[in-house]
Amino acid sequence: MKEDIKVILQQISDVLLMNGGFLDNPGLYTGDMGLVLFFARYSRYTKNDLYLEYSFELMEKLQARIHSGTPVNYKQGLTGIGSAIEYLVQNGFFEADTDDILEDIDQRVFFSYQHSSLSINEIRDIGYYAVWRLSGNSSKKELIRQSVFPQIDIPELCNMIIPDSFAEKSYNRCLELISKQIFFGNDMGTENGLAGWGMSLLTELDGDDSWFSLFPNDIK
Repeated sequence: MKEDIKVILQQISDVLLMNGGFLDNPGLYTGDMGLVLFFARYSRYTKNDLYLEYSFELMEKLQARIHSGTPVNYKQGLTGIGSAIEYLVQNGFFEADTDDILEDIDQRVFFSYQHSSLSINEIRDIGYYAVWRLSGNSSKKELIRQSVFPQIDIPELCNMIIPDSFAEKSYNRCLELISKQIFFGNDMGTENGLAGWGMSLLTELDGDDSWFSLFPNDIK
């Protein structure tokens, strides 16, 4: 079975390589950040640094695509992208100073918005990002706490559960996708897409499910 999974992962990788940088948004759930996450994990599993280099290049390109109109939201916007970058650095995929690489996102998310004017969902998404930033080595932790904590129930946000949609992903479902030859044109991202299927299969092989914490159960 492991050999079959490896073949599937190679096919997923080939399709995602052709689509990286061309998705509709840079976000974590449906955009290029999901591909960054997949290739970082795939590089570690295969011990092939070329995939890690591609992952880093794709991350740099998506950061260049971020502009004043990029939303705050977690699924397609700044808070999901920033959380994934923090995860990758904390787990040793990339070496970087997150205060530096996330400076622009921090400024927009924590220090530019009037939080009183944001929706409950937007405040929640900012809270998830704050949890990630505060779990790292940021020198801005006190500033982040002062900006976010008075308005958000942090203990609730820390209760991150594996989403049902990811737990349901299976080896047999991937075989079905291959048999129907529908990889091309299928969604590419982590939410019901190839990057998500790929990372789930990697977890079946290496047992590393730490990435699930990037996908809070109540963010659908």
